[in-house]
Amino acid sequence: MGDSIKRELGRDDLIAAYLTLSGAPAFKLARFPFAERVAAAAAAGFAAIGLDSRDYAASRAEGHSDAEMRTVLDDHGIRVAELEFVADWLDETHRPPRARQSEERLYAAADAFGARHINVGTMLPPGDLPDFEIVAERFASLCDRAGAHGLRVALEFLPWTAIPDAATAWEIVELAGRENGGVLVDSWHYFRGAADPGQLRTIPPHRVVVIQFDDADAYAGGDLLEDTMKRRLPGEGIFDLVGFIRLLDSIGVTAPISVEIISPEQQARPVIEAAKMAHDTSRAVVAKARGNR
Repeated sequence: MGDSIKRELGRDDLIAAYLTLSGAPAFKLARFPFAERVAAAAAAGFAAIGLDSRDYAASRAEGHSDAEMRTVLDDHGIRVAELEFVADWLDETHRPPRARQSEERLYAAADAFGARHINVGTMLPPGDLPDFEIVAERFASLCDRAGAHGLRVALEFLPWTAIPDAATAWEIVELAGRENGGVLVDSWHYFRGAADPGQLRTIPPHRVVVIQFDDADAYAGGDLLEDTMKRRLPGEGIFDLVGFIRLLDSIGVTAPISVEIISPEQQARPVIEAAKMAHDTSRAVVAKARGNR
């Protein structure tokens, strides 16, 4: 890979998350081919893209080799930085074979493309988390497996789950004691959840692995999982994203921003338009936060 693809990503780099460019709802395969997504991301100005386990498997099943996909990335100066998503790591004994296969596919993608980080979380409901010592031990094991493939592990807190906020996520990461483990801070989950700056300030800045970026309308009540599928482009909702970026900057976070727009409107757009709108709205908000305009 060229130097522009191998270099470490920083706070000025934007990643197009898998669901931003997939053109499909969550848990569904992308309707746009890999090469089209890469080209659209590059044309829009993104530094990298995200890749989903099932999508990677589908591309390989369609006959696209790792070498062919790497060539597409190299030709556009884009890297695969972000891998999605490991949710079944908490039960080491009873993980279904499909979950283990999904995790192994992500490691194969990491080896093929030199990915930066892998996003993980849990869908266990509030109150169902095992003892913290057990959770930390299993997170440490996941970090060890991922670390063998050069990956950082980004633990994502989701407000409707047993890991609902940044404080809980950081407690697990800290107790696990693995340097490649850290926290994923998603603006949607932050503002729909605790929205507590103090929780973010407890996390050492280098342990924020990635920031995910999105906006939303005012919360109308109801199921949060359903609500998170109705996100807005940055600057088109009610979140104080300018303040959010300024807060993270003041803490010293230098992680890249992964733009993750999940909505029927985004899914319906042509991929080149979806990429450009996600990039340009994100870049405008970040520039405003940092006084660049």
